[in-house]
Amino acid sequence: MWQYFFAHATYHGVRWFPQGNRLKMSLFMITLAALMPIPQLRVVTLERSSRWCDQPLLPLAIASIILTFFTLGFSILFCVLIPVPRAVKIAFHVIGIGALIVGFWQIIATLMGFEVCSVSTPELYFLSQISSILSFGSIVFLTAVFPFWIINEVKKNLVLDPYSRDGICYEPVKCCTCIWHI
Repeated sequence: MWQYFFAHATYHGVRWFPQGNRLKMSLFMITLAALMPIPQLRVVTLERSSRWCDQPLLPLAIASIILTFFTLGFSILFCVLIPVPRAVKIAFHVIGIGALIVGFWQIIATLMGFEVCSVSTPELYFLSQISSILSFGSIVFLTAVFPFWIINEVKKNLVLDPYSRDGICYEPVKCCTCIWHI
């Protein structure tokens, strides 16, 4: 789930800057996205990571790496494409649903595998813990904001209408409207 959150942050992080001044932020976010798979690949390629563990931490780590590569691709697209085509946004949200499922599964597997996996595959378990913590934070954010997204779609611009500068949540988020859309 954290991969979805990172790509979402890239989308809005780049757009906070004026259009002529986005190159540095774009390069920073793309570099960060490009560096994310390196520690994951390092842990997965360790011989100890293939040891027995009663939870599917290795397949989840591989799924996380695949989602991280999707994150890299979406980060590049979000930095380059202005405006972002609707098809790309739909694909992004579909990948986000997959990331949500993997995030929940990662959290559950990490909690259930503490006794055995933390001893037999310590590096893999540590990577799983980091991924679980980041996924949990992303899920909490999504859970807090999702009802507002739904209300804003059902009753158009009730929660936030940035163009007319109106809505229930306009004042609290006028400096950070990014949490409301992609």
